[in-house]
Amino acid sequence: MVLHRVGHYYFMKKSHHIAGVCQRLMHHLCHCYISAGAKIGPGFLIAHVGGIIIGGETIIGANCDIRQNVTFGGNFNKATPDGRTQPLLEDGVSIAAGACILGPVHIGENALIGANSVVTRDVPANMIAFGVPAKLIKERWSENSDRKL
Repeated sequence: MVLHRVGHYYFMKKSHHIAGVCQRLMHHLCHCYISAGAKIGPGFLIAHVGGIIIGGETIIGANCDIRQNVTFGGNFNKATPDGRTQPLLEDGVSIAAGACILGPVHIGENALIGANSVVTRDVPANMIAFGVPAKLIKERWSENSDRKL
């Protein structure tokens, strides 16, 4: 994450050469690719590094966590009306190993994406999505709620 934060800083300052060096160092040292253009909030956790790809327009909120072999990327030039082509994750999202989040999908706050799922549609807040293609399974337990699922 240090290499991403430094690369993103230089990317925002239009020093794309330095940002590119940070991306390449990260790729070779950590076996993952996080674009310097990706916007990642504080508290981001990569539980197991390896095989991670985060595309340039991806937006990840605060306190999200991912596991190994997770991919965030575009989906055959699909775009939202505002031009976004890659995923947007709100705060507290958890992505299990091997999941692919493709296209301009919106993952709601505190959502959980199951292992090896392929997400091509929006996932509402506090929901669990699983499968290929990912389907909504059930509502995730909330700390503010008395009920447990």
